[in-house]
Amino acid sequence: MSIKRIALSGGPGTGKTSLIHELEKRGYPCSHEYSRHIIQQSLDTGSRVLPWDDLDTFSEVVMQGRIEQYESAQGQLHFFDRTIIDTIAYQEADKLVVREEWKKAAEEYRYFETAFITPPWKEIYHADEQRRESFEKLERLHEFVVKTYSEFGYNVVEIPKFNVEERANWLLKTIE
Repeated sequence: MSIKRIALSGGPGTGKTSLIHELEKRGYPCSHEYSRHIIQQSLDTGSRVLPWDDLDTFSEVVMQGRIEQYESAQGQLHFFDRTIIDTIAYQEADKLVVREEWKKAAEEYRYFETAFITPPWKEIYHADEQRRESFEKLERLHEFVVKTYSEFGYNVVEIPKFNVEERANWLLKTIE
């Protein structure tokens, strides 16, 4: 039986992680935002592998982690808080060269045909130690994420601005 890998994406601070936690609470296997893991690890150890210090190296580490997450997915439905495609979108947003092997990985490691995007939502956005983007940058990143998923052949569907429980209900019903 094949695994239906569901991509949840969008700009930073738009409710993806809260939605992942709600889905996990309901018993669905989920892969957490790998970038935040690397950022926290770097802050804890004093490493410079941070998106605001060296986005290229940071993206390389994140890409490897996202491939590992893809390969270790379990269950009939598996949800991802960002994917390989997001790494490419962030590189493009910062006008950095996207490595050919990353483009090949994006073609090889395919997710469910529809990518579900959380839209910019000023009322829930807040910056923190790991999320330093302004709301304006969030909106710009959102545009690149939508564009990149579309360029790789995904249908892009926006998740409505509901509370987290309603978002999870809507998502599960839409996937059925």
